[in-house]
Amino acid sequence: MMNLLTLSRAARLVGQSRGKLQKQVQNGELTSFEGKVSMTELTQLYPQAHVEDNTMLEKVEEIIERARFKVRNRENTSVDQETLVARVTLLSDELALARQEVSDYSIFIDKLKSRIKTLISKDSDDSNSALLALEQWVNEQRFNTAKLPLSQRQLMAKDTILRIMAAQVHINPSGHEFLLEGNNSLLEAGLSAGFALNYGCSNGNCGKCKAKLISGEIKKIMPHDYVLSTADKSQDLFLMCSHTALTDLVIETDEAGTTQDIPEQTITARVKKIEPLSDMISILNLKTPRTQRLRFLAGQSIKLTLEKGVSTVLPIASCPCDDMNIQFHIDTARTAFGQAVIETLKNGDNIELHGPEGQFILHEEPPHPIIFLAMDTGFAPIKSLIEHAMTLDAAESLHLYWLTSGKHYLGNLCHAWDDAFENFSYDAINLDTSADLNAQMQQHFEKISAHHSKLSDFHVYIAGPHEFIKQARLFFQQPVSEEYFFSFETDG
Repeated sequence: MMNLLTLSRAARLVGQSRGKLQKQVQNGELTSFEGKVSMTELTQLYPQAHVEDNTMLEKVEEIIERARFKVRNRENTSVDQETLVARVTLLSDELALARQEVSDYSIFIDKLKSRIKTLISKDSDDSNSALLALEQWVNEQRFNTAKLPLSQRQLMAKDTILRIMAAQVHINPSGHEFLLEGNNSLLEAGLSAGFALNYGCSNGNCGKCKAKLISGEIKKIMPHDYVLSTADKSQDLFLMCSHTALTDLVIETDEAGTTQDIPEQTITARVKKIEPLSDMISILNLKTPRTQRLRFLAGQSIKLTLEKGVSTVLPIASCPCDDMNIQFHIDTARTAFGQAVIETLKNGDNIELHGPEGQFILHEEPPHPIIFLAMDTGFAPIKSLIEHAMTLDAAESLHLYWLTSGKHYLGNLCHAWDDAFENFSYDAINLDTSADLNAQMQQHFEKISAHHSKLSDFHVYIAGPHEFIKQARLFFQQPVSEEYFFSFETDG
C-alpha cells in the first residue's frame, strides 16, 4: 500500500517550500499521483528529513512555525480534547485498517506459497524450476517490504504527529490546501494561509462564507445568526467563520481569482499608530472593524479620505491575510495628504477607505522564481506581494532589489526576511542624486540581469516612479509581469 502525501503536508515534513516540491514534480524528480507524492520517493529525495524520537514533537512544531510566514496573532492554536480525540480516533481507524490489509496480504502470500508447493509436486522439472524461482522471489519481496528504511519510518511517525497537531483542508474547485492548527475557524485559517476565500462579516451574520462539506468532520465553535435553509443543510453547507476542522477535510467554496471577484467596499477604519521612520516617510497603521474587514488582493490600492476631506489613493503595504490591520507608507514631505497625516491625524481618528482598485497582483500559478524591483516608496505594494507570496509558500524563490536615493526605511525587515527564509534574497541599492539616475538604474539592471542567467524563467514585478518603471520595462521587456507607478506631482 503506497503512502501518499499532499504537497502541503510533504513540504512541512521535509521543511521545504511547496513551490520547490512543485518544481521537482515538474522536473520529474518527484512523481505525482493525482497531486500527491510518495513518502518513499520523498524520503529518498530528502534522506536528512528525520527526527530524533525524544524530540519529535518539538521538531514538528518548529517545522510548523518555519514553514509558513506568520502575520496574524496566534490565537486558538492549542488543540482541545474533543479535536484530539477525533483525530486520534481517525488515526486509530486507519491503523486498524492498515493492520487488516497487512494481515490479508500475509494470508494471501501464505496461500500463494502453498499453491506453488502444490504445483511443484505435480509439474515437470522445467516447470518446477520456474516455480521454485517464483517462490524464492515471493520470499525475497516479502522480506524486503517488511523492513522500511529508518528515515522513512521516522518520517511516517513525524507525519502522524503532524496530523494530530493540524488538520489539512483541501478546497474545491481551486485545489488549494492549507493546514488548520488548533481551534481556529476554517475562515481564519484559510485567510491566514493567503487564500482569498469569499466572506463578508466574518461573525456569522451574512452567510457569504458558506461552504460545502465533501468529506471529513467539522465542529461548530461559534454561534451564528445566519439561518441555513433546509436545502442548505441537505447539501451539507456550513459557515466557515463558525466552524473548525476536527479531521482532514475536503470542502467546496468560492475564492477570488481576479480583481473582478473582489467587491467594492466603503469602510471606516481607525488610526492604530503613526510611525515616523524618517523626515520623509511615515507608516500609517489602520485597524478595521472586526465585522467589516477590508477584502483586497496583495498589491492593490485603496482610496483614503481623512475626516477633513483630504484624500489620496495609495497602495496597501500589508498582506491580505491580516485584513483587519492595514498598512500604508506615507510620503510626508512631498504630498498634501502626507502633510495632513503628520499635522492633523492622531491615534483613534477615523479614515474612510474605498476600493480596492488596481491590477498589480501576484500571479500564483504555475510557481515561478520572482524578481521584485522597487524604488523609494514603491516598496509598499512590493511588500504586500512579498508577504502574500511568503504566506502562500508557493514561489520557487523570491529576489528583492530596492533602489532609493534616500533611506531603505524598512531595511531591517528585509534583512530579517533574508535571514529567516532560505528562498528569499535582498539587495539594498543606493542611488547617488548628484549623478545621472538613468545611467545608474541601467547599470544596476545589468547587474541584476547578469546575476540571473535566464530571466525568461522569472516573473518580474516593478513598482516606483514613472521613469523608473519606464527604464525597467525597456530593459527587462518580456519577463515583466506587473508594474505599479506613482508620481509625486499628485497624491497617489
